[in-house]
Amino acid sequence: MEHSRLGRRAFLAMGVGAAASPSLLSAAPTDMIQALQTGGHVIYFRHAATTWSGVDRIEWPRSRQRLLSERGIAQSRMIGAAFRAQGIPVGEVLASPFARCRDMAEIAFGRVEERMELLGLLSDAEGRAARVAYLRDQLTTEPEAGTNRIIVSHRSNIAEVAGVDLEEGEGVASTPSAGGFTLLGTARPEDWS
Repeated sequence: MEHSRLGRRAFLAMGVGAAASPSLLSAAPTDMIQALQTGGHVIYFRHAATTWSGVDRIEWPRSRQRLLSERGIAQSRMIGAAFRAQGIPVGEVLASPFARCRDMAEIAFGRVEERMELLGLLSDAEGRAARVAYLRDQLTTEPEAGTNRIIVSHRSNIAEVAGVDLEEGEGVASTPSAGGFTLLGTARPEDWS
């Protein structure tokens, strides 16, 4: 699947395995936030800003991994505060076990369940297909009634499954639908408030 960049303020109608050129629907960011306030969605975040760029290994000690920078910590706090202020209900909070993902989830939402299945696709070739299938399942399965599922992971995973290229701290909201999912739109950390 060709990876396409979604407009920050655009909504998309796209299902799993849809063509690389989904149809765009325009709407205000407030429409996406209002949709999320009812629950029933999945919000996937690429981890917030980090101290360096590159590929690290999960078996490395925390001190050798890419960590959130001061900016990344501030972005995580901003997102969490915005979710609380906007009344966006949060259910499950799942994250890659890399420190930058786990830390963002903990800072923003106050809790996290680490999932090896969310390990970045560039980090380890072994089990790659299973990780792709896991994320697809998370995007196509409805969250607990009245809540939204939060996932904090890596650029490579969501690019592979949904064709979305996220910057650090950026998120994409989706709605499970008929065995697939519909992408609602993307938001940078500052867009949530």
